[in-house]
This record gives sequence, C-alpha cells and structure tokens, in this order.
Amino acid sequence: MSHDLEALISGRFDELAESSMFPHDIPPDDFALGAVLEWWGDIRGRLLLDVGCAKGRFVKALSEAGARVIGIDRTWKLLQEASRSQRDHSFVLSTATRLPFADASYDGLLCVEVIEHIPETDRAFAEMARVLKPGGRAIIIDKNLLGIGYNKLYPNWIYKEVMERLGRWFYPRDFPFKERWFIPSSLRRELRRHFSQVEVRYLDRRVQGVRRRLLAPLFKALPILRPDIAWCCRK
Repeated sequence: MSHDLEALISGRFDELAESSMFPHDIPPDDFALGAVLEWWGDIRGRLLLDVGCAKGRFVKALSEAGARVIGIDRTWKLLQEASRSQRDHSFVLSTATRLPFADASYDGLLCVEVIEHIPETDRAFAEMARVLKPGGRAIIIDKNLLGIGYNKLYPNWIYKEVMERLGRWFYPRDFPFKERWFIPSSLRRELRRHFSQVEVRYLDRRVQGVRRRLLAPLFKALPILRPDIAWCCRK
C-alpha cells in the first residue's frame, strides 16, 4: 500500500517537473544551503548523500565546495534534468525508504523540503541513519507548522490549510496524500529513535525585506515561530 502511494506521489512530481518550483541552481546566500554548511563545517573530500535531490541544485553547490555528492530522487523526470545539466555528478533513482547503499557509506546526508512528501517518515529516517557512518551528520530541513512568515505574515498552518481547501496547493484536493508540515519537538522525538543526537535549529532567513523587519523582534523573542526548521542529527 505504501509503495503504491509513493508511486502516486512520484507521479505528481512528474507532472510538475518542468515547473519553476524545481530550479537547477541555488543562490549562494540560500537559507537552507547556509544551514547545511553551518552544520557540516568543512566538507572538502566528504562523501555526501542528497535525499530528494530533484534537479540537483544542492549536489552542484556542495560539489563546488569540495565534497563528493550523490543525489537520489524518486522522480525520473527530475533526475533526467539533473543528469542532463550535471554530467559530472552521480544521480540514482531511489526512494528515501529503500536506499540502495551499503551500511555506513556516507559522511553526511541532507534532506531539504522532502520529508513533507514521505508517507513513512520513520522508515526513511531508519534508512538515513543506516547509510551514515558512525559519527556522520544528517540535516533535515522543512517548514515549521508552528511558524509564521512562509507567505506574507500568515501563520504557516493557516496559510497551508486555506490554500489546500482552495485547491491551490501541490496536491489536488482529492489526492490520497496530504503534504505534512511538522511540529519541531514531535519530529525530534521520531528522529531520536535513529540518531544519538538531534538538535533543533530555527531558521528565519527565508523571510526578507519589510516582512523581516516586522517579524524580527518576534523571531528573536520566540524562535519557535520562525518559518523553517533544521533538525541536525548525529549518528
């Protein structure tokens, strides 16, 4: 049943693969890239895995920083685009819940805005931990259900709920799976079943301009309201 659902989700990604929501490149000041590099430190010579790489924007950026990076994704059209634009890098067609790699293969792993689309997150986390070397680091970044500012000044959960009801979200209203955003503490508990250390970092660099000036005092007083989360894990 879960395999069938994953196939349906992958089909939806195939439908949208050519849209602007899947860019080929990532700006050097991107908030998620900054969080990844801050958690890992010097990545030169490290072997890294990008789970849910889409068109390979993180693979490209991290390779340019000196790492060896493998990208995996469940969606064939996205991987075709990644392979076409980055012929020197390696991409593998795979689901996050069944990684085709040996135990303790990678120094680090990233998973950016992907777990919201995975039905069996616990199984995916078990696989991520399995392929990491002892002491290896993983970073999982996604939207904060409790946050504010993903769009304008709306609370994240209200904005997502309204847009889904209006049928203006990633999945159609009648789709059998609903994109999930997470409460920081609940996902941390789930991750602790597979990693020895899990640190929650609240991210606010998605918010810029006037919105940032308005929300900065609130984010400083209550970091839990920042719109994005990085769960930084050590095996």
